[in-house]
Amino acid sequence: MNRGRTAPVAVGVVGAAGAVGRAVLEELLRLGVGPVRAAVRRPHRRALPAGVELWSEPVDVTDARALAAFCAECQVVVNATGPVRAVGHRVAEAALASGADLVDVNDTAELPEPPSYARLLRWRTVVIGAGLMPGLAGLLPGLLGIRASNGLHGTLTVHVGGLPHFPPAAARDFMDRLARPGGEVTAVWRGGRRVSGALAVERGIRLPYFPGAVTAIPYLTEEAVGVARRCGLDEVRWYTVFGGDATRAVLDRYRAGLTPGPAVEMAAAELSRATLTDLAGRPPYQVVTCELDGRSGLVLTGTDSSALTGSAAAHAALTLLDGELPPGQRHFADLPDPGRIVRRIAHGPAVRELRLLDRPLADLPVEEGIL
Repeated sequence: MNRGRTAPVAVGVVGAAGAVGRAVLEELLRLGVGPVRAAVRRPHRRALPAGVELWSEPVDVTDARALAAFCAECQVVVNATGPVRAVGHRVAEAALASGADLVDVNDTAELPEPPSYARLLRWRTVVIGAGLMPGLAGLLPGLLGIRASNGLHGTLTVHVGGLPHFPPAAARDFMDRLARPGGEVTAVWRGGRRVSGALAVERGIRLPYFPGAVTAIPYLTEEAVGVARRCGLDEVRWYTVFGGDATRAVLDRYRAGLTPGPAVEMAAAELSRATLTDLAGRPPYQVVTCELDGRSGLVLTGTDSSALTGSAAAHAALTLLDGELPPGQRHFADLPDPGRIVRRIAHGPAVRELRLLDRPLADLPVEEGIL
């Protein structure tokens, strides 16, 4: 929220030509937000949505001058670029220095270097991790009515995935996490701590609401740990799910781990290409399921991971424009009143269905092809 300041541009989107950036623009326009300004690194053959103002100069996140000029007249800036370790805090620093609030689809809290903008958070507001995962997947368990108590209780199982296209930046972020120490892959949260190697990768399995056979990779991210702590859960099992054969083959090839550096770059390029191969002749889909103690749950089905990420970021920007958050930095998954935010997102075209269940997910199987 920009106290005492009026900016002629409501929202500026950095990385607007990418799949996520375009989805942010489309959802902002659908919500009636405007004016909306778009920054691109280079001219793009595909025109931006009608009603968007294209910034006249190219904007590369490594060009501090160009970033500052773009952000100068914006009330809120959305960073839709990645990967997070390449972009770092650059967009946030430029936006906040110009007097804008910020939404970032990346979780910049995982970066090793601290941000230089901490003093500006006395006046400015930043929402990070405003995508699908991190972001919407971490917000959804809040709809299950889980309440933290003095003791740990309950087991939450979350499956996030489907048949996506991983753009190069998203593929790099995913493979970069596979290369990191810390036990995210095959780990479970149990009894208040991370237990490494407790779960196995499940191949060729069938899950409720996921059409066909899938691969489920236990993937205990910091967002999952945050959900466990916030809700006082005894156990959290968090899986990333892939539905394509080519994607599964790439992940199997690197299941022993990766060496940080060029190996990650090569693996990310392979993963991005594999997701396109799996999509040949098939529509993308995305599913998030949350189940508490095997007795109640939630299902969200969507059109595409980029569309859901863009929708989450757009609604985070709307929250800032409406002045609903105090100054400071917080994760999208920690936003107040998650039910209202999710229901608002569910009215958009990126979501096909949102369903709360008072029974186990397996009691309502989805036939293959229904998505």
